[in-house]
Amino acid sequence: MQYSSGQVRSNKAQTGDLPATIAARQLAQEVPVGRTSRAAGTDTGASKYQQDLELLTRRVETRLVAATWTLRRMPDREKNFLHMRTMMWPDTVAEASTYAPQDMTALQARRNVRLSPQEIDQMQPALDLLQLLPDPVDRKLLFWASWHQDGEVQVKLPWAKVRRSIDSSQSRWTMKRRYQNGLRWLASIILAQR
Repeated sequence: MQYSSGQVRSNKAQTGDLPATIAARQLAQEVPVGRTSRAAGTDTGASKYQQDLELLTRRVETRLVAATWTLRRMPDREKNFLHMRTMMWPDTVAEASTYAPQDMTALQARRNVRLSPQEIDQMQPALDLLQLLPDPVDRKLLFWASWHQDGEVQVKLPWAKVRRSIDSSQSRWTMKRRYQNGLRWLASIILAQR
């Protein structure tokens, strides 16, 4: 059966979009960048496009780091159950020094901060953006590089931890290049949604 172009568009609109493209549209609406025409061959249009791309790249990286930090801090019900079970039925008799207060590091203190509903709502769309990357290795790389930044965008990433997490033998320079290219890829897709 032959379809005209109008029928194809209406059928495509009925099937719905992927969560990743919806997340890209939402992020494109949130970021205040100007619309530039690529047809104009002026240097100002190209430089404006590059500025918007760099702004979106930083914004996507910040969103991914925040999303993985939120995911890290989500409560683990099984762990809590096992902890409560040992508290109710201890294997051994506790001594006086067993429950002495311990000093917390800054990372542990930040991890214990209660999650806000806004952080949880922003987590899933940011993680959905990873589906827009064509290579699954790049998806893993971006996820684990964001995961190991501990909730703050860092200048020097712990590439040794990332390498162990993705079980790779790539050099840190290769991983850094793929990380930056993946962020730019996502930013260009978001910029195309505007």
